[in-house]
Amino acid sequence: MWVFFILHDSFLFIKNGGGEMQSSSRIFKIPEQSKLLTERFSSHKTLFDREVLNGVLSIFDEVAVKGDEGIRSLTMRHDQVELDGLILSNDYIEGCVSSLSPSLRSAIEQAIRNVQDANIAMLPKSWEKQIRPGTVIGENVVPLDSAGIWIPARKGPLVSTAIMLVVAAKTAGVKKIVVGMPPLKNGLGDQGTTAAAKLAGADQFVIGNGVAVIAGLAQGTNSIPEVDGIYGPGPGGIAAAMSVAMTYGKKSVLGIGPTECLIFADETADPLIIAHDLINEGEHGPDSSSILVTTSVNLAHKVDALLWKCIEEVEEKRKQYLQNVFGPKGKGAIVIASDVGEAFEFINWFAPEHLMLVCDKETEKRALTCIHHAGEILIGEFTPFSAANYGIGITAVLPTNHFARAFSGVTSKDMVKYSTIGRLSREALQEIHPIIKEMGNYEQLPCHVKAADIRLFG
Repeated sequence: MWVFFILHDSFLFIKNGGGEMQSSSRIFKIPEQSKLLTERFSSHKTLFDREVLNGVLSIFDEVAVKGDEGIRSLTMRHDQVELDGLILSNDYIEGCVSSLSPSLRSAIEQAIRNVQDANIAMLPKSWEKQIRPGTVIGENVVPLDSAGIWIPARKGPLVSTAIMLVVAAKTAGVKKIVVGMPPLKNGLGDQGTTAAAKLAGADQFVIGNGVAVIAGLAQGTNSIPEVDGIYGPGPGGIAAAMSVAMTYGKKSVLGIGPTECLIFADETADPLIIAHDLINEGEHGPDSSSILVTTSVNLAHKVDALLWKCIEEVEEKRKQYLQNVFGPKGKGAIVIASDVGEAFEFINWFAPEHLMLVCDKETEKRALTCIHHAGEILIGEFTPFSAANYGIGITAVLPTNHFARAFSGVTSKDMVKYSTIGRLSREALQEIHPIIKEMGNYEQLPCHVKAADIRLFG
C-alpha cells in the first residue's frame, strides 16, 4: 500500500490504498504560510481580556467587603462546592502525608531535594564592591516575610507545582508559606498535593475559589493572612488575579498560563520520541500549545503520521485533550521552516514556556546563541519535558502566552527582595559634588545641594 503526503490548505492529508482521505494535524510552511500560522495563534497573546479582568476586580471587591464569607459564597457560585471553612486542619494535612504510598513519598522527597539543590544554586546573595576609590555599592538581599502559593487542580493534581513553588520560597528563607488550592467535591484539598506541599515546607493550607483565595492573600481575611508575594499558574482568571494583586503591593510573576511547549529538531531526531514529547505537554489540557519546528520535511511528515497513533494509545480524558490540541482549532502545530534562521525567528516570536533542542551540536550551539526568548531550554535527546517537570530540579512554573519575552520562571530569586547599598568616603563625595550641585540647581532642589555642601564645607 502506498502512502502519499499531500499538503492542502495547511492540512496534511494521508491517502491510503483504499482511496480514503483523512486529515491529520496542522502543518505549516514558513515563511509561505506565516499568515495562516499567525491566525492559528491569534488568541495566544491575550491571556485574559477586559471582561475577565472586570470579573476579577469584582471578586476582589467582594472579598474586601465580606472576607471569609465572600470566599465561601464565591466558591459555591463558581466551583459549586460548599465549604464549612477555608483552612485545612492539621489532622487532615498529617493524614494526607501518612496516606502516601512509600514509593510516591520517596519520589516526592527526592524531587524536593533536587528542587532545593537548584534553588540554592540560583539564590542571590548580598554583596558589596568598591567601584571607585571611596565609593562602595552593593545589594542587601532578604527574603519576603510571607508568600502565598496557588496550586490549581482543575485538570488534575499538580504535585510537582506544589514542590517547585513551596521549595523556592522555603529555600529563599520565607518565614510563612500559605498554600491555596481549589476544593474537591468533599470540600477538602487534593491529598497528594497537600502532602507534597507540607513535606516541602508549607505552613498553612487554605481552600476556595482560585481568584477569591488570591484576593484573600492580597488583602487578608479572618482565615487567610495577607502575604507579601503571591505565585502560581492557572488560566486567564488566575493570571488576571495575580496582576490585580500586584496593585496591592504584592510581588508576583505574571503570565503563568496554560502549558505550552516547542521542540526544535532536525533530521537527527527520532520521530517517535518527538511525537511522544509533543503529547507530553499537550495532555495537560485542551488549551495547551504543542509545536514542532523543523527544517526537515521528512521529519515533519514522520512525526505527524506517528502523532495520531500515539494519541490513540492515551486514556480517554487525555486523548480528548490531545485531539483538541492537534485539531483544527487547537494550538498544536508542525512548522516546516525554510532554514534554521527562519526557525529561530519563529521561536523568538512565540517565546515558548518549554523549549527542547534536539539537533546536531553545531546547530545546537547556534540555537543557544540566537534564541533569546524561552522560559526554559532543554538540550539533547535525553532531556524530555517530563524530566524538567519532575526530576531535574529546575522550575517548570514558567511564563506562557509570549510572556517569556519579558518574564522568567518562578524560583528562589522571586522570593527575595533587594536593598541597594551605597557608601562614600569624604573624598568620594568631594569628587561627585559638582554633579550634585549642577543637577540639584537645575532641578530647583536647593536642599539637595545644601545636604552635600554642609558635609564638605560646614
